[in-house]
Amino acid sequence: MPIMNKLLQRQIAKHLGSMDTAPADWQPFFAAISDAYDGFDADRYLIERSLDVSSQELMEINARLRKEITDREAADRQLQYSVSLLTATLESTADGILVDDRQGRIKGFNNRFVTMWQIPESVLASGRVERLLSFGMEQVKDPAAFKTHTLQFREDPMGEGNDVVCLKSGRVFDMYSKPQILDGRIIGRVWSFRDITAQSTLVRELENTNTRLAKVNKELNDFAYVVSHDLKAPLRGIKTLAGWIASDCADRLDSDAKEQLNLMLNRVDRMHNLIDGILQYSRIGRVTEEKARVNLNELVPQVVDLLAAPQEVEITIQAELPVVNCEQTRITQVFQNLIGNAIKYMDKPHGRIVIGCQDDAPWWTFRIADNGPGIEEKHFERVFQLFQTLSPQDDGESTGIGLTLVKKIVELNGGRIWVESTPGKGSTFFFTLPQKIQGELPNEEFETCAAR
Repeated sequence: MPIMNKLLQRQIAKHLGSMDTAPADWQPFFAAISDAYDGFDADRYLIERSLDVSSQELMEINARLRKEITDREAADRQLQYSVSLLTATLESTADGILVDDRQGRIKGFNNRFVTMWQIPESVLASGRVERLLSFGMEQVKDPAAFKTHTLQFREDPMGEGNDVVCLKSGRVFDMYSKPQILDGRIIGRVWSFRDITAQSTLVRELENTNTRLAKVNKELNDFAYVVSHDLKAPLRGIKTLAGWIASDCADRLDSDAKEQLNLMLNRVDRMHNLIDGILQYSRIGRVTEEKARVNLNELVPQVVDLLAAPQEVEITIQAELPVVNCEQTRITQVFQNLIGNAIKYMDKPHGRIVIGCQDDAPWWTFRIADNGPGIEEKHFERVFQLFQTLSPQDDGESTGIGLTLVKKIVELNGGRIWVESTPGKGSTFFFTLPQKIQGELPNEEFETCAAR
């Protein structure tokens, strides 16, 4: 007898007691039922396996979906954060921002843009750039130029542009435009507007001030020469007359008269030198020559030769002197005054003057040292003040302008000057000049409304 399904065996045993008690002709019937039970079990097993696999797949799919949902929620939060940050940035900027697309639709703007142009809600509600353009043309001084500039980017979508827009209200805007690109494709354009009314007004004021200053400088220059001529003419007459008296009446003048006459001549010379010094001082900063590279190894020896120091004064130039960028005439005046003073006030039978330079990057530090009479510390600042001199008032060569002139030249070149001295042992004058050759600072130009 073939092996029967175990479930069928239990049912037969439950109802018939035993298979042995069953009629023999029932055996094929029981065998068919057993096969049916076995087939059912096989089908159930397959169904359960399929359900298990499907359940596992569904769980995996569900897990992936939950992860995708979580990732998307995180991405949405990040996007919301980025949008919030961008919005806050746009609203906090001082520039007015407008964004449009290729179809001329308004895609975004900040409040600053609205307030700058005082745009009505109805214009914004239209959502069309054409309405904004029409409204803007009513506000600007030159509608045709404004329209031409804004519409040029239809023919040149990749173009960037900058322009100055003057409004009828007197305000001035700097307008900048740049294409908006996504994945290598132009999707729109960003416009930014900056209120430069204050800068533009300042530029116009500076231009007017420069014009007035140029006129004043010319008037001052003319005035200085007129005054110089008017003052020098009587001085020349006085000196000539005094010379005649000294020559023609030498035998009739006593020693006191001759002394007074010489004193007058010295004071005339001092007045003459004083006028020349004032003229030179007034011209510094007003009358300039082009800056150039000046080789001090060539210039300083020329100055020394020109000053023609007496034989008892030894002048030494230590090491190499640098090349500086300055006005040659002015730097010549600096060395002439400093070396000339050291020669003029030398009180030693064997005078020594040493000229040198030290590399104190970013500066050149120059020094002119002497073994002359020296200067008391309380006079260190005084010697650089206008009309201040330590020499007697009757000294015709001492005007109190030379060191003041030197100080002004040095400071106009960005340097400084000072003195170190010990009375009876000598003085050392120091001054600095920048090593870097400095160009002119760029002047940012604004197109003014008056010029448009």
